[in-house]
Amino acid sequence: MFKKLRNRIIFTTMAVTGTVVSVVFVLVFVLTTRSVPGRPMMPDALKGDLALSLILSGIAIEITAAIVSYFMAEEAIKPVREAYNAQKIFIANASHEIKTPLAAISANLEAADIHGNRWIKNVERETEKLTMLNSELLTLARTDLVTERKAEDTNLREVIDTTLENLTPRLQNRTLKKKIVLPEKTRINRGDFEQILNILMDNAIKYSDSKIILDVNGHKLVVENDGAKISPEALPHVFERFYQADKTSEGVGLGLSIAKSLAERNGWKLSANSGKNTSFILEF
Repeated sequence: MFKKLRNRIIFTTMAVTGTVVSVVFVLVFVLTTRSVPGRPMMPDALKGDLALSLILSGIAIEITAAIVSYFMAEEAIKPVREAYNAQKIFIANASHEIKTPLAAISANLEAADIHGNRWIKNVERETEKLTMLNSELLTLARTDLVTERKAEDTNLREVIDTTLENLTPRLQNRTLKKKIVLPEKTRINRGDFEQILNILMDNAIKYSDSKIILDVNGHKLVVENDGAKISPEALPHVFERFYQADKTSEGVGLGLSIAKSLAERNGWKLSANSGKNTSFILEF
């Protein structure tokens, strides 16, 4: 995120500098070489030398502007980066501390073993939601703070089969069509891939009507569902934090944002498409 911001500042500075320098140098060349009564015409050789000098000077100015803007951008972004990291550390620490009382509440509710009480059931349901939200916030904070990539030779077919097996109870009312073409081993960050797959499958289960398609071929994974289409207005925002196109759905809109962060951390590309069906494509 900060790298993109820094590059944007540099490119903007260079674009402005380049435009100003070009306009000034063109004016200098035109005014210097134009024909003026009482002044001898500049020879073509000198015109060529002047043009070359102006071009080289422009390049030198652009290079200087790029170097200066790089350091200026770094200094400008530094306090924002520090504040952002401090915020993430706070969220991670707070989420970690909240886990303990949540676990205690869940354990006490289970130990109480009160059946048929709708108030207790409401508490249990809301506790589960809060636990899930806390877990997602902790994952998101850790994703932003940890940037290293740990790739290893992985049997992705086993990872996918295990993930789908764990999701089997939730797939009972849906047809899952899968096509998997993979080499025996793929060098990849196994944990991040598995988490992204879980998130995309969870999203497909939530929003599908009856059918989910999982297609994995080489270094491309596609999860498609036959649920309601995502509107063109909502599609660019589906990976934003806390964004929900369907306000009545479960969750708080962090799953796809976490998947996007994990993908970017590994240099992968995660995108969404909503044509005949809604699909999410991971290129890893």
